[in-house]
Amino acid sequence: MTLKIPGHLQNGNDFVKTKLVCTIGPASSSKEMIGQLIEAGMDVARLNMSHMDQDAAAEIIKNVREYLEESQTAAQIGIWVDTNGPKVRTGNLKDGQPVYIRAGDDFYFVNDSTVLGDSTRVSTTYTKELVRNGDQMYVDDGLLSFTVVERLPDSIRTVANNSGYLGEKKGINFPRHIIDELPALSEKDRVDIDFGLTNDVDFISLSCIRTSEDVEEARHDGKSNISSDFLNRFHVKLLAKIENESGMENFESILRLADGLVIDRGYLGAEVDVESVTINQKKMIALANLAGKPVFLANQMLESMNHNPRPTRAEAAGRANAVIDGVDGLVLSAETAVGQYVVESLRCARKIAGTSEKNTNYYEYQLKMMRSIPKPVNVSESIASSAVVCARQVGASVIIAITEVGGTARLVAKYRPQIPVIAATLLGQTARQLNLCFGLRMYHHKGSAETLLQGTIKYAVALGICKPGDIAVVTSGQVIGFLEGTTTKMQVLTIKE
Repeated sequence: MTLKIPGHLQNGNDFVKTKLVCTIGPASSSKEMIGQLIEAGMDVARLNMSHMDQDAAAEIIKNVREYLEESQTAAQIGIWVDTNGPKVRTGNLKDGQPVYIRAGDDFYFVNDSTVLGDSTRVSTTYTKELVRNGDQMYVDDGLLSFTVVERLPDSIRTVANNSGYLGEKKGINFPRHIIDELPALSEKDRVDIDFGLTNDVDFISLSCIRTSEDVEEARHDGKSNISSDFLNRFHVKLLAKIENESGMENFESILRLADGLVIDRGYLGAEVDVESVTINQKKMIALANLAGKPVFLANQMLESMNHNPRPTRAEAAGRANAVIDGVDGLVLSAETAVGQYVVESLRCARKIAGTSEKNTNYYEYQLKMMRSIPKPVNVSESIASSAVVCARQVGASVIIAITEVGGTARLVAKYRPQIPVIAATLLGQTARQLNLCFGLRMYHHKGSAETLLQGTIKYAVALGICKPGDIAVVTSGQVIGFLEGTTTKMQVLTIKE
């Protein structure tokens, strides 16, 4: 059976390496819209469980998988369940519609979760005493701010500092206040994790991670029917979201335990001084690159495209700099979930990323990485880095990383080769999970291990990234006598007719 090449991959010269995650919501949840996003270059579909119930999430998962099956596309689309975590949010509003808050008006945050909010009040998910008179409260990544003026028995009276619209279930930040008592996983988070595992999702992210202990709690949680050993039984990748000052300060220890990182600049910018976000973002990206773990930038990517057909120049410049700094990918949130220009936002992000890649010196990046990695280097990493160097020296057109659980391909991606890398595997889950790594294009081979390399070369030729007579560098592993996932072999092949 011949697989269809997705629309965005049909031009072999237009090979964008930066990964693009689309948050699926009301504007994009139909099978038709999901298909358009896949053809336009979506790599991973994100389900934000803070803003949808499990029935809606299940319908999206069904639509993604049905489109992939019906279209017979070669695309390998990962599914990512994003939990709420220890994040304080506003409650529901009357008729579920945003309300307008006017600067200077009194506004109440009430303790009763059954209250339906309006332009004068809203409920919250945190009801204990915390703030004092004069404290600031930020809502929706700081788009709305309030000054506390009075504590009442059942609420807090504030004054709105600026005008704007308030939607349902928006995050609330309390600068200079750390709420340590909230568990890393709420009961809702456990239920959502169980839902994700039952539906064979590929990634689960933990929001508002504060310390490495939060990651440990999620990995070894014993209060859920399924999630107590989900990493061992389900091979789901665990992503940690950095959204507060504690997470930023404990980044290195969190990085060691997580499978990948997501820097949520919007929420983070409401927790710490906004002028420090970019500098710390660069440091965190560099550390994740050195560790060889995927790192993503999220929130307010192309925010203006919620309502406009083109982004602001500042948004475009910010995304371009993130790619140059070394992110593996960008996460579109409201742009694709509720925006008016869903597919246009994705195409725009892809163009920005592609242009930025063409103007990034990845040779210098490779040299810096090779100087920075701790010595001695393990066998797998040595072969992966050697494959990237060899490919450059012999003028190869493609690197093929044959992998079972993904370790080989991730190590090759760590060194940011300038030529395309095809990650070839017999396992569908491995293919989908590798779609989170910079520069990798997945090939899920439905045949046997004996025909895997031949099938991968045919796929690479069909993509237009190589042709008969070109050179391919191939890395693969050997199970006997080595730990699982160890890369032990590199070959240089000439592609035959």
